[in-house]
Amino acid sequence: MKKQTHPIVSIIMPVYNAREYVAESIDSIRSQTIKRWELLIIDDHSTDGSWKILQDYAKRDKRIQLFRNRTNLGLVKSLNKIIPYTKGEFVARMDADDISLPNRLKKQIALLRKQPELVACGGQEYIIDTNGVNIAEKHFPTNPKSCYQLIANIMVIQPPVLMARGDIFRTLQYDNHIFKNDDISIHFKLLQHGKFSNVKDIIFKYRRREDSLTHKNPKRVYFLALLVRLNAIYRYGYRPTILNSIVAIAETAVVAVLPRAAIVGLFEFLRFTYHSAHSFWKTSISEPFSAMARATKTLL
Repeated sequence: MKKQTHPIVSIIMPVYNAREYVAESIDSIRSQTIKRWELLIIDDHSTDGSWKILQDYAKRDKRIQLFRNRTNLGLVKSLNKIIPYTKGEFVARMDADDISLPNRLKKQIALLRKQPELVACGGQEYIIDTNGVNIAEKHFPTNPKSCYQLIANIMVIQPPVLMARGDIFRTLQYDNHIFKNDDISIHFKLLQHGKFSNVKDIIFKYRRREDSLTHKNPKRVYFLALLVRLNAIYRYGYRPTILNSIVAIAETAVVAVLPRAAIVGLFEFLRFTYHSAHSFWKTSISEPFSAMARATKTLL
């Protein structure tokens, strides 16, 4: 019998000036309990020596494929360039400064195979600082209905921990007509093909960086994300509930009047206390209602 060499999962990783963290991110993929993977890395014209690190890894591990932009194109165009080259049954995202725990791929694949109605999934995560120290946990809903309703207000799957079915993912592209780093719109496109969920366990470490766009210009990030969500209603047929719409209006009003520092503080509060509401969600009668009621109370 011929040995199977086709990858089960293709991981796509954009890299731009990530010399400080990219080796740890690649090592976290190489340490996965699932071994039949391919890692497609695209360097977005880094100037800090990241490319040399990537070349060294590609020489050591044939499962790693490298691509490089001649000029800096941004996140969306970089991802769209490498999606067609993926061969896996599943396609997973990975960022160059985050860390996948060893069982990440195995648990996401198991969830997608167990529940064929799911088109994509994420998982729970640690928040780490620039030194890699755990500073918080962030939990995401696992109920598909809740995922659909809550995406009107929050990211129900953290973009770099997304895993989707490859045959569907390869027919889609990230949008950049609203802003060049939009990694939200693909979620709404995927929702047209199935449901979302999240692995119940912590499978990822998401790095909090104060030089991120969210920290530098939170108003811009919020309103661009709002435009993406409104666009999803118009273009992709997404339908938020009345409660989700009320919360979105309240969020918009708060962000419009608060200064930058206060918005960042609010974002951090919601992010780092999100896990405290998780047990409440699980025991409540209506998971989405409880979550949005808590959000409404906080924002108002």
